Amino acid sequence: MHEQSKHLIAVSALVKNEMGHVLMVRTHLRAETWELPGGFVDAGESLEVAVCREFLEETGVVIRPIGVSGVYYNERLHVLSVVFNADYVSGEITIQPEEILEANFLHLDATKMDEYIKRPHLKSRILDALNVVHSIPYEAWNLNPPDYKLLSRIDGEHQNVKKVFLLTGKPRTGKSTLIKKLINKMGSELCGGFYTEEITNSNDNRIGFRCVSVDGDSVEIANVESPSEVRIGRYGIDIGKFEKFALRVLQEAIILKKVIVIDEIGFMQMLSSSFQRKVQEIISENRIVLGTVPLDSHPEIDKIKYIKEVQLVRINEFTRDVITELLATDILKAIESSV
Repeated sequence: MHEQSKHLIAVSALVKNEMGHVLMVRTHLRAETWELPGGFVDAGESLEVAVCREFLEETGVVIRPIGVSGVYYNERLHVLSVVFNADYVSGEITIQPEEILEANFLHLDATKMDEYIKRPHLKSRILDALNVVHSIPYEAWNLNPPDYKLLSRIDGEHQNVKKVFLLTGKPRTGKSTLIKKLINKMGSELCGGFYTEEITNSNDNRIGFRCVSVDGDSVEIANVESPSEVRIGRYGIDIGKFEKFALRVLQEAIILKKVIVIDEIGFMQMLSSSFQRKVQEIISENRIVLGTVPLDSHPEIDKIKYIKEVQLVRINEFTRDVITELLATDILKAIESSV
């Protein structure tokens, strides 16, 4: 029997500024050459999250991956390297001095390539990323048949076509917290709709859920002590209360606001056929949407996840802060393009 091979996965990204110059670094480990910022993927970390994290740690710059430009293998060290093309989002160059000697935007044309890039394998992947016409799409999945969870997708295209931003992640990873941070960052005058909050008892145990409008109105939609015969797990669901509340605040947001907040498009909420139709209507009308969806598969929610206009963003407690800046920038750009 052959021993199962073990491989390391590394990620890096090519990012240009407005002049077309590429952000490069020199490291203590390879001081003689410039290279793309990047590093190894942590256990349980998806590739697009890893490259954003590494880029931010090494350069202080927030990026948005667009797609994969190339995949490369180091046979001796068993390292698989995935290179992304990415957009600059925000931030000023601030290096991590323990690892990085220098970071700068460089003009990499044919006459200067050899001056900056001293290792042929690095030159190869940089040239591929510079010359690629269409980046390759990338998806992250959690596969446990018959349960198939799409975690994230990058289409290989610039994200300025996206207007529907849906956060996904494990329960209690802070999706609703991030929604509220984004509302505060962009301003409540731009946002309408609702988010979901937990109801806890005196021992801080979760006993239910309430929906809260951006304007502050709220209604309890689920409770362990609810007499409702409609139940998900241990929670009794009041579909009538949720439906009346959600449809009202979403309609007000359609009329008065730029960004429609729908937290959550979840199993409880999708028990309402009227809510399902309203969500489909909002997306089909090319509205700007900030929402959340569960990781678990659901036939109607899955249809929404796979819509081309949807940007599905996986979050966890380690990536929330990076994603906050990225999403706020994307949403504000979507608002500007809609004016």
